[in-house]
Amino acid sequence: MSRVIVAGDVHLGADNANVEAFNGFLESLYQDRASIDEVVLLGDLWDMVRRDPFGVAWETTETLEQLKRLGDEVPVRLILGNHDMYLQGLDSTRYELDFLEKYTLDQNGTRIHFRHGNEFDALQSNRLSKYLSGAGDRGDIDPTRGRKDPVVAGVRDVVCSIKTRLRADGGSSHARSYPRRERRAHGYLGTIAADKLVYGHTHAPYVHHENIAANPGSWKSTAAVHNTYVEITEGELALYRYLPEEEDEPIE
Repeated sequence: MSRVIVAGDVHLGADNANVEAFNGFLESLYQDRASIDEVVLLGDLWDMVRRDPFGVAWETTETLEQLKRLGDEVPVRLILGNHDMYLQGLDSTRYELDFLEKYTLDQNGTRIHFRHGNEFDALQSNRLSKYLSGAGDRGDIDPTRGRKDPVVAGVRDVVCSIKTRLRADGGSSHARSYPRRERRAHGYLGTIAADKLVYGHTHAPYVHHENIAANPGSWKSTAAVHNTYVEITEGELALYRYLPEEEDEPIE
């Protein structure tokens, strides 16, 4: 049975990154490595915006060592996100990991495409991310000190709830409403040679109701739902929440 594990948006180096939980997750993958074909990390593994990238790497040495150990046993694909794109121009041997812009695999006849997903965010600027990333410390990595994440998630939930009610009132109760960034992602799937899309960036974990797309969410402790990942088995996408002391929880 083919099994692929996908996680994203850990933001190592940020105060609200749940490093302890992510390290525990990597340890669990290592212990379960015989049953895993690949691990895909969807970007923003580090958060190098307004930070010295080598300082961030030094602070997260334990995680990097765990990734290297896991990578010696199982292929680990690391897609770069907008918060760690500084690594794009570096010699990857510094981190001993392969950096990718996108990745596609075939699992038992189902083609699955992976990318970070900032392309689907109209408010995202690669030019700004590049300017804020790089050598030197330019201040706090998150001036809101984590307060932004739950506010954004809460607004998103309210908007989705309103849209769902409006559609139901209009006679299409079977329709499922998705935020604009997710709709862009679903539309992008129709432009590529793939059956399914898995992407990150939004920190909002979900699996599309037709199982054609998924987002594994984030490992930032201030996100409404965090420490989540996607498992792909026989071409099917499933969402789970990592629990260090018990069986991981499936999320419907």
